[in-house]
Amino acid sequence: MIFSLSVVLGYLLQSCKVAREQVLERITVGTFNMEWFGDNSSDDRKLRTGADDRLLADAVRCADADILAVQEIENTQAMERLLRLLPEYRCIMGASGGKQRIGFLYRAPLQVTMLGEVHSLAVEDGRTRAGLLVQCSIGKACWLLLAVHLKSTSRADSTPALVERSRLLRRTQAEQLRVWADSVLQKGGNSNILILGDCNDSPHKKQSTLDTLVNFSRLVFLTGEMRSCTYSALPTIDHIIVSDSLLRRVVPGTLRAINFRAALPENEVKRVSDHCPIVVQISLP
Repeated sequence: MIFSLSVVLGYLLQSCKVAREQVLERITVGTFNMEWFGDNSSDDRKLRTGADDRLLADAVRCADADILAVQEIENTQAMERLLRLLPEYRCIMGASGGKQRIGFLYRAPLQVTMLGEVHSLAVEDGRTRAGLLVQCSIGKACWLLLAVHLKSTSRADSTPALVERSRLLRRTQAEQLRVWADSVLQKGGNSNILILGDCNDSPHKKQSTLDTLVNFSRLVFLTGEMRSCTYSALPTIDHIIVSDSLLRRVVPGTLRAINFRAALPENEVKRVSDHCPIVVQISLP
């Protein structure tokens, strides 16, 4: 069955409405890999039309996140094009990552401050990315949010040696993530940490490269049991990880993937992203 655009948009917006008056009691945080979202120049890996941009913006709006870590953004020009369709949001972008940068979309009343890039995650120049760290606050609540995009194992890894090299880089990044989190927690300052992003692996995959994070008692994978919305037989590789001190504020039953893919015909699904937004709600003190 082919859905008209108006029917699809109506479905997306109606299915995810959350009353904004609840924002002072809880916030929604999440992550979304936008798959090569470029500035529409001729060298873009994935060219998008204005209609495609609107579908992507509707996926963001349906997630209804107060702050959303985003991955695979080419530059600020690309993000500004999306923000014209999402005037309620502002953005913070990282400077590194080539054509696949990391950023945050956020909206009032949250106050978000850029703290800088975590360069220890860029374990090999040109092949791995730094993380992007911000401080997010509202009222008495304050959190540290780290957006990440760990090394993929892709079709470009054409030999077993290349596959193993990518896995080793991702494992090293996971180790560096644990070192970073442990350092922050040991300092005794803000212990409310969220790590959001595309980890390109799952705790439930065989020989997971994320074991060092999974086995760290101070961090919890909220998404450890989730399935991929793109490949339902596989676990998700997009994750929300929280520190143990923040776990008690995670609102039960609010972790979900925004499966826009179920509402769109296949030709439109491919124009949005090969990932779905994942969100969860955090209660405020």
